[in-house]
Amino acid sequence: MTEQQPPADSSDAQPAPPDATPAAATPPAPEPAAGYAPPPTWPPQAASAPGAYPPPAPPPPPAAYPPGTYAPAPYGYAPVSPPTSTNAIIGLVLAIVSWVICPVIPAIIALVLAAKSQQEIRASQGAVGGEGLNTATRIISWINIGFWALLIVGFGLVFLIAILAGATQRA
Repeated sequence: MTEQQPPADSSDAQPAPPDATPAAATPPAPEPAAGYAPPPTWPPQAASAPGAYPPPAPPPPPAAYPPGTYAPAPYGYAPVSPPTSTNAIIGLVLAIVSWVICPVIPAIIALVLAAKSQQEIRASQGAVGGEGLNTATRIISWINIGFWALLIVGFGLVFLIAILAGATQRA
């Protein structure tokens, strides 16, 4: 559907000056079919109108890090936990060792170290950690001491029963 334009009046047109050079002729674009938009041109042509913005510059390449270094951490670092009390560590080691070597004495020393460590942790007001190790030390040591106490009492009862049985048979 094309509308007809009235013929141009020759009096309205201005003649081109004789010294002007003719503009570069561009081939006419094909007419799109009725109801369809014209296809886009690729690559897009830069605007040649005066005052038009130039096409955007390509982005700069990403910055390279020197070899042997790492990029900065994007989210910061994890919070640092307080250092663990040395007495709590030694007490736990002694509580575990008391099951293998010389049962009761290392367990008692571990309980003493757990008490010292607990005082150290409370006095530091959160600057020193190790409460979980103290709890484990106390549990392991008391179980060990209770086990050996039952074992000694059991052997004592067996020995006492054996002595009483031997004394009754002599009489």
